Amino acid sequence: MIFRFLSLAFVILILSGCSRGKLSFYEEGDVNTRVFREHISQKSQLPGKYYEVRRNEQGQVTSAKHISGKRQLIEKSSYSYNRKGGLERHHLTEYFHQGPPRISRVWVYKNGRVIRREEKWFTRSRLSEKRLTIHYDSEEKPYLEETWGLGNKIESSTEYYYDFKHRLDKSRRNFFFPDGSLRDYWLTIYNDHIQIITEEHYLPDNSLIAFYRYTYHPVQDYREFEEILDENTNVFISRQFNEYGHLILEVEKTRDLILKKRLIYDYDKHQKPKQVHHYNSKGVLVKTSPYKKLRTLDGFKTS
Repeated sequence: MIFRFLSLAFVILILSGCSRGKLSFYEEGDVNTRVFREHISQKSQLPGKYYEVRRNEQGQVTSAKHISGKRQLIEKSSYSYNRKGGLERHHLTEYFHQGPPRISRVWVYKNGRVIRREEKWFTRSRLSEKRLTIHYDSEEKPYLEETWGLGNKIESSTEYYYDFKHRLDKSRRNFFFPDGSLRDYWLTIYNDHIQIITEEHYLPDNSLIAFYRYTYHPVQDYREFEEILDENTNVFISRQFNEYGHLILEVEKTRDLILKKRLIYDYDKHQKPKQVHHYNSKGVLVKTSPYKKLRTLDGFKTS
């Protein structure tokens, strides 16, 4: 009986030793692509930062550690494969400086394509701060994102929808109360160039409380107009921009579309701000003032 136990233990020891695989060291590497360069033949020749890589009998990377110059763990990855050698799972952990795990990321694959990604953020005391889960379709495009906060309670989720050409068509972002019930949601619609054409803010009963609507130049593709129903000020604002992304007209109305004021912005031939004309609720010019602070569309880019 004792002999059989020792024999079994010996076999397990041999198998566990074999499963650890071959260990190698590199100066450069990428844990996501599993590509490592500048092989270090002698451990005594290790430089400042380096990668410690372990492979199985098939030569596949099963683990990779990124070590700092002070011999502290920066990040660590582990990989698992199916019987055909395809990657099934990649688990990456990033660490605080001289501390515990800071971020954990997991990618799950099927037939060579990622189908799910999960990220977790931790405090130094190892408490989970936030968790993000992303699900992907057969084109590796996300169709559902979920964010979870303290107490493993859902905070928000985003649903993505695509057209027949796999272009983003619309998205819906949901926000939740601590008890998990829906608080409100945003519905976003995109055009064929993946530009936002409408963003609408709704309450759970589907009542519209705010919106942003955009129109683009038919040839040059820059944003020409935007219309905003602001839920904080309860006013309707429309703006017009030129091909440089500079504001040239701003009109403010009540929610019932009654004019409150209108502003016209002038620029010189070099597109430097010149002056602004102020019109009252009756459309009468009340003053013209120097225009010094340039107002440019956020994130403006010409095509």
